[in-house]
Amino acid sequence: MINYKEWNNWTDESLWELLLNRNVEILEILYRRYYDLLLNYGLKIYPDKELVKDCIQDLFVKLHLSRKLSNTICVKTYLLKALRNLLTDKLSSIKETEDVEKVCFNLTIDNFALSALFKQNDEELKLSRQLLNAYHQLPANQREAIYLRYVKGLPYKEMAEVLDIAPQSSINLVSRALTKLRAIMQLEKIILVFLIVR
Repeated sequence: MINYKEWNNWTDESLWELLLNRNVEILEILYRRYYDLLLNYGLKIYPDKELVKDCIQDLFVKLHLSRKLSNTICVKTYLLKALRNLLTDKLSSIKETEDVEKVCFNLTIDNFALSALFKQNDEELKLSRQLLNAYHQLPANQREAIYLRYVKGLPYKEMAEVLDIAPQSSINLVSRALTKLRAIMQLEKIILVFLIVR
């Protein structure tokens, strides 16, 4: 019997090793540990909370039923990638005519949250609003890359695994996104100067 008070002390690797040895109680520990992360990530991919919850449930059922689990390097990356794949498959079956890759990836931060973060400095608040506006102008794959890299803090290698691309491609994707963010923000400054001069 697992003592759930101690599960925080266990590393992902040791939990996964127990799961590989068919200790199914470990699934509940992994579920508790990663549910919020998976839900938040899933909602960034597609905003239907019930669909995302169903996919998370399906993910853990598949882990339970699977007879051949891989020796994974990073449990968090494995779960994020598996959820992303399940959501993509589910959305493909729901929206056969729509291109699944074009499903919007959204990082939702409202003005109230921004104001709470930057109460002390109006200039920082203004800059953060401009950055968020520029972020929403990026293509979905670049928004997802920025989210995984800077919000969730994944290293490029793990990010590449989640996105199912080569590690160098993940670096290039983030680089292109940052370049585009800079260009959008610079363009906004130029337009503002033009409007003031006019």
